[in-house]
Amino acid sequence: MRAKVAKKDLLPAILRMVSVANKKSVVPILSHVLLDFRESSLKLKATDLDHSIIEDVPAEVDTVGIVAAPVVTLSEIVRKSSDTATLEFSIADKGSKLVVIAEKSKFELSALDPTDFPEIALVKGTCNFNVKSADFNKLINRTKFSISPEENRHNLNGIFFHKEDDKLKAVSTDGHRLSISHINVNTKENIQGIIVSKKTVFEIKKMLDLFQDEVSITFNANQIQFVMGDVIFISKLVDGNFPDYKRVIPEMTGEFFIIKRSDFLEIVDRVAVISDDKVRSVKLELSKNNFSCFVANSKVGSGRDEVDVSYSGQGWSAGFNASYLLDVAQTLQGESLKIFVKESLSPILIMDESEPESLFVIMPMRI
Repeated sequence: MRAKVAKKDLLPAILRMVSVANKKSVVPILSHVLLDFRESSLKLKATDLDHSIIEDVPAEVDTVGIVAAPVVTLSEIVRKSSDTATLEFSIADKGSKLVVIAEKSKFELSALDPTDFPEIALVKGTCNFNVKSADFNKLINRTKFSISPEENRHNLNGIFFHKEDDKLKAVSTDGHRLSISHINVNTKENIQGIIVSKKTVFEIKKMLDLFQDEVSITFNANQIQFVMGDVIFISKLVDGNFPDYKRVIPEMTGEFFIIKRSDFLEIVDRVAVISDDKVRSVKLELSKNNFSCFVANSKVGSGRDEVDVSYSGQGWSAGFNASYLLDVAQTLQGESLKIFVKESLSPILIMDESEPESLFVIMPMRI
């Protein structure tokens, strides 16, 4: 086997392989990337058995061949070669070594038998639809930050997708906050509720940042597949039932105040400097046309900041995790936030009137 691949084509693909492969697996083949040199292209494959990726990149292939090479080592060789380099690949010692030449550099990497590489089957789905990459990227951005980090709560370790009318809805929660958003989809497919894992969400997010066209999504009861140009990403769905999130959404019929998003960010961020590093608790207070944020820390001191807002209701105060408040304010892009409040121990609902498709619920905390 002999072939040439330009670094500019290979590097983005090999880095995606590194993200998916299981670098610490006790099964050696899972820390390798499968390089399948065909007539005019190189097909790369990587998997950790739960997540898999396949990608085609242009290549000049003199002799076809297939080999499994250590993905991290190969990625470093590609990354550290000059930006204009064209890497030459060949197989030596009856397939036990992959020879890589980059200009004046030469490397011989131990290779594994490619027949040991797990088969990656494309998803034959009961549901298939297309969505604009920018829309899907926004949907993920609005919900990814409230995915639960607790591994034992597996049904919360991802984003819940389902369709209502002509809307694809995304929901995530860690039990302390809830993020909901939707986009319009032009499909008659009956998209039942599925939970897409956290790793899948963040891998797809990285690809969406670089991809401009439509994303093709296919899923069945166990797997989901995303196709973006020359990249195919496949993963298992999270097995579990997502909680009935609609029960915790406050009605938008109570009192509310409107505040500039920049003011909210600055005030909460400034005052949170005083808060305990672990709890990050702040106290929000409302009086007529005034919003303030207060922190008292027995070890450090106290701090308060305030700003004029549009509010004519009763006095209100409640404690919250500052990081949760900042995540929402940093995620939204409009000029103002509309925040609905009730009793001090009731959750608040945050929205941006210029983006009514997204809602955020944050539970209070005792301070």
